[in-house]
This record gives sequence, C-alpha cells and structure tokens, in this order.
Amino acid sequence: MIMRLLIIFGLIFNINNVFGNQENLINEGDIWTLDSRSNRLSSDSKVLYHMPSDAYNTFHARTFGDWDIFSVVDSRDLQRLNKGDSIEILESKYSDRVYAVKLLSGFNKNKKFYVITEDLQSYFKLNEKKINE
Repeated sequence: MIMRLLIIFGLIFNINNVFGNQENLINEGDIWTLDSRSNRLSSDSKVLYHMPSDAYNTFHARTFGDWDIFSVVDSRDLQRLNKGDSIEILESKYSDRVYAVKLLSGFNKNKKFYVITEDLQSYFKLNEKKINE
C-alpha cells in the first residue's frame, strides 16, 4: 500500500516537472522555423493569422468543438506558409494561447501576425535564440 502511494506520488511529481519546464520553451525573441510539410498554394497549408482574435477563436473552437460560432475566419485574413518559413516571437496574448510573431521570410517579411501556441509547438522547430545587441 505504501509502495503504491510512493509510486503515484513520484509519477505526479515527475509530470508536474515535465509540464513546468514546458512553460519556458517559448520566449520573446526566439526564432522558430516551420518544420512540417506546407505549401502556401495548398488548401491544407499551415497558417498565421492577421488578427489575434481570429487565432484565439480558432483555438477556442478546436478546444470546445464549437465550429459554428467561433470559426468565422476569412481566408484572406490568413498568411499561408511554406516549409522553412521562419518567425520571431514578439509577445504572448490570451494567457499564452496565442503569440504575436514577426514573419522573417516570404513576401510579407517583417510583418506582424499571430500563431496558435499548439500550432507553434506542433509544426515549428525552435531554431535559435535572437542575440540582443
């Protein structure tokens, strides 16, 4: 009985440490590169959002499965990406669920967009830390 409690306590402690370390993975100034297959001309390409509310509403619709109300995003308000496109993290929005980013490649280079945190973690790879001069 005591051994089971120690194992359960150990598992809970390890899970908290793993999730606690993930909070610091995304920092302002980080450079992330799209590592997933994506083609800007394809309908299933990875996207950035022009408006933070569009990104948050899409996040909310994914979380709660309520696509009728929350997923009203015009395709013209999306920036489609190619594999290898890079972004710089500017700031977090909506309790770290959405990040403001600067696109570092492509036609709209140096413009501000928004990315859903889950998409950032799933499809992008941390490339390098920006060196502050």
